[in-house]
Amino acid sequence: MRVKIVIPNSSIKFRDSQVEERRKAASPGNEVEVVCLSHGPVSIESAYDEALAAPYIIEEVKKAEKEGYDAVSLDCAMDTVVRACREAVTIPVTSAGEASYLLALGLCRKFSVVTVLKSTADEIRENINKYGFGSRVASVRFANIPVLDLKDEEKAFKAILAEAKIAIENDGTEGIVLGCTGMSSLAKKLQQKLGVPVVDPAVASLRLAEIYVSMGLKTSTIAYEAPSEKEML
Repeated sequence: MRVKIVIPNSSIKFRDSQVEERRKAASPGNEVEVVCLSHGPVSIESAYDEALAAPYIIEEVKKAEKEGYDAVSLDCAMDTVVRACREAVTIPVTSAGEASYLLALGLCRKFSVVTVLKSTADEIRENINKYGFGSRVASVRFANIPVLDLKDEEKAFKAILAEAKIAIENDGTEGIVLGCTGMSSLAKKLQQKLGVPVVDPAVASLRLAEIYVSMGLKTSTIAYEAPSEKEML
């Protein structure tokens, strides 16, 4: 099985910091390639960033299908242009936010998301309501740390931990979803400290892609009808 992980930003440094974690997360025997975009913003933190990155994300997803990959995992908890990607190809396309919510629903009655910034929290909240998961979400909180600053793991851990504790103590949550794939390396440590399930969105998306392929499942063409080709002027 071959899965392409598309990190929807153009930061090679960010990609390089994530490659080893993603390859370790893959099931034994599966091939994983991790790529970032050739053009676009260095991080995705707003709807504006998503719009700038969109054409290059779709390009990478279409390229993956042509190269013979069995599935694509979009490595962003904001689920950037996931619907458009599913319309563009026939192979399964998973996304970190949606995949992690689906996992969390089976682990607790109420979960909270802890993301990086207010702008990403707003977008994630909209996505959750769009997916119909709103009644199962206790809160969406943010640590006020830009994506590329997550490289300072000690600072990031303290900020995320503080928000997660508030979610447990004040919001009534029973589990935590990390709202940025750049937080991936902190998931296990946070779970040990908090004593509740902490879902790593990057791993959730990759493993869901593997499940779809292993079960022979493909995206519904009724839900995601292929668009007609149009002349671009």
